[in-house]
Amino acid sequence: MRRPFRIALFHRLRLPVDLLLGWLTLGAATALRSRWALPFTLRPLPPAGAALVRAAALPVLAALPVALALTGLYETLRPLARLELARRLLLAAALQGAALIAFFYLFDRPFPRSVLLLHLTLVTAGLYVWRRLVQQLDRPAGRRVAVIGTGAAARELARTIGAHRYHGLTVAGHVAAPGEAAASSPAAELGPELGGLAGLCARLAAGEIDDLVFAAEIEPWRTEWVGRLTRASRRRGSVLLLPGPFDSLIGRMRYRWVHDLPLIEVVRPEEWRLRLAGKRAFDLVAGSVFALAALPLALATALAVRSTSKGPVLYRQERIGRDLRPFSLVKFRTMIDGAERETGEVLAIPDDPRLTPVGGFLRRSRLDELPQLWNVLRGEMSLVGPRPERPGFVARYLEEVPGYAERFLVPPGLTGLAQVNGEYDSSPQNKLRYDLAYLANWRFSLDLSILFRTAKIVLTSRGV
Repeated sequence: MRRPFRIALFHRLRLPVDLLLGWLTLGAATALRSRWALPFTLRPLPPAGAALVRAAALPVLAALPVALALTGLYETLRPLARLELARRLLLAAALQGAALIAFFYLFDRPFPRSVLLLHLTLVTAGLYVWRRLVQQLDRPAGRRVAVIGTGAAARELARTIGAHRYHGLTVAGHVAAPGEAAASSPAAELGPELGGLAGLCARLAAGEIDDLVFAAEIEPWRTEWVGRLTRASRRRGSVLLLPGPFDSLIGRMRYRWVHDLPLIEVVRPEEWRLRLAGKRAFDLVAGSVFALAALPLALATALAVRSTSKGPVLYRQERIGRDLRPFSLVKFRTMIDGAERETGEVLAIPDDPRLTPVGGFLRRSRLDELPQLWNVLRGEMSLVGPRPERPGFVARYLEEVPGYAERFLVPPGLTGLAQVNGEYDSSPQNKLRYDLAYLANWRFSLDLSILFRTAKIVLTSRGV
């Protein structure tokens, strides 16, 4: 539910406080080393070493929020368990340390390693204490909840709220959703009937209701009601959804919890910006490394394409990217030149008769995708994300497949969760399930896992 003002302020201050902690711990590490020697050092840090630290403070501080974002520590989700919080902070420290070591090496800038180690230790401890404090204070208190729905899901929600009072929630009443008949004798746990949509808006405006939870088993009406009630509840409360099996995968939402029962709060797309900035930074660094490492293999692949079939080595095709923007995707040609002049846009199949002699192998091994590293470096794609589709298929799937538009919240990927779990001819619906699961669970560690699994697929010639 909506947090008290002090908690909302904590969340807004996370980035500034993290940077302040980084600056303070860097100063503390420098001061400690200037006064004492460590067990693995011979003497205290000389004044020249302290000057090096001051000169390099900016990249040290800049790397901190990027590492925290990559490990999912700027997301407002279910409070992390102590061990999970510690694990993510240690991973962030490792990422920050690795990035700084690479930076100082590439730009030939000396930096005392003992100061870096002390800084990472101190800032990790400080961030742990800071975030545990936020989690302890981040508890809803005294919130009055209106339940929308009268079915089994609504009754279960009301019973769960009533049975676990420590969440600070009270069911103030309910309304029947459009398409649901108002119950002549509603379950006692649902409380009184509150008078439909108009009644809810009025009670929100009067401050009689703090939060709304949609717990109806009907889908089509949600968009209209969610929009109107979100506007009515501005600055007063939260609008939450009790998820069904499909809703739980949608990524532009975040979880709140009543005991072990998940609720979903509709959040604004701009809250993804920090996550996407961290993802973009990783794409630039890792994409550059991959492009250089893959250059010999790309040249060999280009030679194989040129020597086994007539036509250009590279094939450009319009695809749809983030926010439904078109871009030109580049790949090695795997079909005969002009393969779609007669057929038009058709879905790929494993044993397509139009494949060139090496086309099947290039597809199975994913080597035909190597030129898309250029799209990654240009910012049109990411290393990991939903695979980009062609405009004709996108237009069709937007009409036929519920929730398909959600996959365009992030840049399309060179590989994705669907590609490492499905088969080559998986249906759009099955691929979408994985795409939405990726959006809902995105973490830096998930991207790394998908990249490692993709490498295995390349070696075994299996994949989508």
